Amino acid sequence: MSEYIISIALKSNCLLGSGEGWGSVIDADIVFDSFGLPYFPARRLKGCLRESANEVLEMLEDANINEFDEKIVTQVFGSGSKSAGIIFNNLYLPNYREVASWCQWIIEQFNDILSPEIVVNSYTSLRQQTAVNEKGIADDGSLRTYRVLKPDITFEGSIDLKEENKEILSLLALSCANLRRVGTLRNRGYGKIKCTLKKGKTDLSKESIKQLEEGVV
Repeated sequence: MSEYIISIALKSNCLLGSGEGWGSVIDADIVFDSFGLPYFPARRLKGCLRESANEVLEMLEDANINEFDEKIVTQVFGSGSKSAGIIFNNLYLPNYREVASWCQWIIEQFNDILSPEIVVNSYTSLRQQTAVNEKGIADDGSLRTYRVLKPDITFEGSIDLKEENKEILSLLALSCANLRRVGTLRNRGYGKIKCTLKKGKTDLSKESIKQLEEGVV
């Protein structure tokens, strides 16, 4: 099994929705842990990259470039009883374990100074939207409040290839390079990102694009 690193840098506000609100104040909240630290769930990452992989294959087909087997997406991400060729993990903030340890200690010792709500507020801001009817008037009761991640936050984490496979690795690297938006409200300008796949200090996403241009994927 081989380990690779995925890095996602936020370039705009982003709503990695938890599917829940926060009391009566926030209608749609982000995903964060018990300390208030945001993270990128593994299942969400897998779904985003699967969608991106299908886009990559469609673009290659339109360009008459047939570099991958037609079953490659199933090999990478699995389907039904077919297990995935990659194990995805949550992505966390850099130095997450150290930061989480400090947060835990301070919250336990000085909960009047620091709380999960204070922590999550330092990484987020609130945005509001309302629906407007055909007359340009806001619909009654349509105001919604969202908690969104601020730009310039980076999430990192490992993925594991069950066995070395150049084709799987190439598609995954291209899928990371192609992934440009994630989360809720992507069609409203939210969730712009830069995603890279690395092995050590080598940016495999850049290398795969270069190899594709040279016709050696």
